[in-house]
Amino acid sequence: MTTLGVLPGILVAIGLALLEFVRRAFTPYRAELGHLDEVPGYHDLSRHPEGTRLPGLILARFDAPLFFANGSVLTDFLRSLVKAAGRPVTHVVLAAEPITGIDTTALEELIELDEWLAQRGIQLVFAELKGPMKDRLVRFGTRARFGVDHFYPTVSAAVRTLRADRDDPDRHDGVQEPPPPAPPAG
Repeated sequence: MTTLGVLPGILVAIGLALLEFVRRAFTPYRAELGHLDEVPGYHDLSRHPEGTRLPGLILARFDAPLFFANGSVLTDFLRSLVKAAGRPVTHVVLAAEPITGIDTTALEELIELDEWLAQRGIQLVFAELKGPMKDRLVRFGTRARFGVDHFYPTVSAAVRTLRADRDDPDRHDGVQEPPPPAPPAG
């Protein structure tokens, strides 16, 4: 029986690890998130089917950097969630902490998704997006599209704000509307 030896064995292991890395990057894990009673946070509904979806919101997570090969995977996934919702949706909240990179091709996909959602009266917002990724979006010139009202520090903060907006008719896009002027005295 012949063996490869140490160096060829290490090279085979490195090659297999690289193949697995590429596979995960091209088809990353993605999940719709929901609420579980008495469990803090929001959790993968495919692993916790007893979880509940929140009225008006779709919560989703994408577990990889965005680049040319997987940008359409994210946008197709989010479109499928909207189409399958079976209920009115006002916001798609992307739990973006795992997104540690984005290239211009993936950004174009994200912009097309945002336009598609806007045509349906739905706003795309980001939760937990890392500072360098926000900076990159600004550098790519998307400040007008993705303003400060599109970013939340946590998924819970996004849910609290967006549900408060939904429940309070005097609020819009997370900003308290000023009260109407008082009638003149007299």
